[in-house]
Amino acid sequence: MIDPKNPDYKNTPVADQRPTFTYVAQVSSSEPAVSVVTPFFNTGPVFHETARSLLRQSFQQWEWLIVNDGSTDAAALAVLETYRQQDPRICVLDLEENKGPGAARNMAFRAARAPYIVQLDSDNLLEPTAIEIWYWFLQSFPEYSFVKGYIVGFGAEEYLWNRGFHNGEAFLYANQVDATAMFRREMLADVGGYDEAIRDGLEDWDFWLRCANAGHWGSTVHQYMDWYRRRPSHAERWQDWDGGSRQESFRRGLRQRYPALWNGAFPKIDSQPWVIQEPSLADLPEINRLSKSRPRLLMILPWLTMGGSDRFNLNLVQQLQTRGWEVTIATTLGGDHSWEPEFAAHTPDIFALHRFLRLADYPRFLSYLARSRQVDCVLISHSELGYQLLPYLRAQLPETAFVDYCHLEEIQWKNGGYPRMAISYQELLDLNIVSSAHLREWMAAQGASVERIRLCYTGIELREDLSPTVPAAEMNGKQKPPLIVYAGRICEQKQPKVFARTMERLAEMNAPFRAVVAGDGPDKAWLASFIRQKKLDKQVLLLGELSHQQLLELLTTADIFFLPSLWEGISLAIYEAMAAGLAVVGADVGGQRELVTEECGILIRPGREDEEVERYAAALAGLLQQPEKARKMGRMARSRIAAGFRLDQMGDRMVELLREAISQHQSDPRPLPPAGLARATASQAIEYVRMSHLADQLWMERHGHRPKDGGAQSAIWTQLDWRRRLYLTLYRWHEPIYHWYNRRGWDWLAPVREQVRSLLLSRYDSN
Repeated sequence: MIDPKNPDYKNTPVADQRPTFTYVAQVSSSEPAVSVVTPFFNTGPVFHETARSLLRQSFQQWEWLIVNDGSTDAAALAVLETYRQQDPRICVLDLEENKGPGAARNMAFRAARAPYIVQLDSDNLLEPTAIEIWYWFLQSFPEYSFVKGYIVGFGAEEYLWNRGFHNGEAFLYANQVDATAMFRREMLADVGGYDEAIRDGLEDWDFWLRCANAGHWGSTVHQYMDWYRRRPSHAERWQDWDGGSRQESFRRGLRQRYPALWNGAFPKIDSQPWVIQEPSLADLPEINRLSKSRPRLLMILPWLTMGGSDRFNLNLVQQLQTRGWEVTIATTLGGDHSWEPEFAAHTPDIFALHRFLRLADYPRFLSYLARSRQVDCVLISHSELGYQLLPYLRAQLPETAFVDYCHLEEIQWKNGGYPRMAISYQELLDLNIVSSAHLREWMAAQGASVERIRLCYTGIELREDLSPTVPAAEMNGKQKPPLIVYAGRICEQKQPKVFARTMERLAEMNAPFRAVVAGDGPDKAWLASFIRQKKLDKQVLLLGELSHQQLLELLTTADIFFLPSLWEGISLAIYEAMAAGLAVVGADVGGQRELVTEECGILIRPGREDEEVERYAAALAGLLQQPEKARKMGRMARSRIAAGFRLDQMGDRMVELLREAISQHQSDPRPLPPAGLARATASQAIEYVRMSHLADQLWMERHGHRPKDGGAQSAIWTQLDWRRRLYLTLYRWHEPIYHWYNRRGWDWLAPVREQVRSLLLSRYDSN
């Protein structure tokens, strides 16, 4: 998976550094669910890369129809020959003479046996989960006839391409995609395949508009899913693709061929997230069963974004991988998924469900995913929907063990947060795993059976390359004031107001200090304003959000770590600070006293804000005035991590607990819910999420546009992130502006409007 923020175009789907998964069909002779179609004309050794990207697909129930389009190059024919007898799913068809890619594809279409067809050119590549995601998208959205994802351009030119079928009428002005996509075979009855007379390129552009002219259109999965190999000049082979007069002439020909599309008949698919006739939860396809040689875990998570629980999940995947496990990840919420590339560095089997499924299909897909991989255990961590679907999944997967992992209780959210859900669903879980003894005791006090609760501390990696050397106060041979680090999401939980007022109090006490804030969040603007108003900007610096590596490097230059949280399980940031050899001043909440002892830090009990500020200021001032005491605490903190809270110890413990859960399930299984009741609870869970989404939409409708008065609605508006306010305002006004121009006959704005609309919506979602 490519990282859009830091793309590495050499890390292709077939690169050696990519993680692997045993994607091997358990029964290779089963009927294909997907037919892959590839024209082949004098393709060189790069064809082996295309083949590897297909053979490594997570969806293995396919047939591959390779059409030799009259190749004449001996070396290319030798490459092709190696695939004629390699796999019973591969069939090489031969045209006696070169007839062009349109004719080659039509030949394969006639031979295809599966209801879905994937077009894959002979030098392009697929991400490992591409076919599986496309297959399930078309299962979930029957109104669409075809689908593809975003494109990575590589080779002679490198770029990320975010245009696709979602751009709609922009196809009237330029082809937005390559041929790589999946479509329904039944569509060919209306479309009739490719125009074989088009031999000089852009035949796929004609094909997409031919589909549109027949009333068919597709959609785009917002994920980079295929790699398009760029040549130095495509016009050398495809003369119509010159970016100039011939290409413009081709476009005029398309307009003459399909005039209705330019006259308002371009298909507009009315895709709704909810449909009246939802698919039956009893209708589960028995397809794509993969063989297994190693233990497998399915992790059901909310998202893959920044946070302490997400760092634990990432560390767990890495630890399990090194211990011989194969891990599949499914996420149940939308979001930016900014850490997805980091997870993808350890497993290719990642599915962000919101990108390719209707919500009503989440239960079916999760059940299919576990069956397909034959997982030994399902781990639910901080996914509300994961808990709600437990009765259904338990009934569907009677041979599978189920566990959960909880970090902290949240009394202010749903009467206890995820641990409360863990208690409610405990009778369906083989084990509950918690991050602190405090949380285990809290759950027991709320009525949970302690016999099934196990403790596994989060753990942290002790990196020698990031161990402290010279105290920050003595850097560069100069005596500097000690450095305090405050790191985390700048929000209510981390009490930025208490941090700010404590810094103000230290300044009033004339304590020598510098402080840096690492992080972002809804209260960052307030914090910056407070620092300016109190003239603390020479002592307190806001760094914004840092990468994990940058944060670790910052910690090695600091003297004290300060985090006055309102609530925690055990803060991962405190783990990292102690591993970096820092004295800790923090909140005595959750299970933090299990990690931070008197020898390595100072914990303050919560109280009134004024009292907390005074106590924190006194604790910090004491360490600032006794730097040797702070350094000794830091050494003891690092030793404590080394003794019992290392990442490898967490990995060993989690493997032990997963195996115990599997053994418990085999020897003393939990009772299975009745099938009908399980399906009913799944339907109710989907309806619950549907109503939650509707409530959010109604809230946005009522409060999403800034009111003119200064009343309560104005106050609610100010709670929105400034970027959301900006994108809501732009989205509100771009439609009337577009229509004003359109009434004047400026139809060339149509593709611009579609791109602006997609950009605004995607920007709003990601912010």
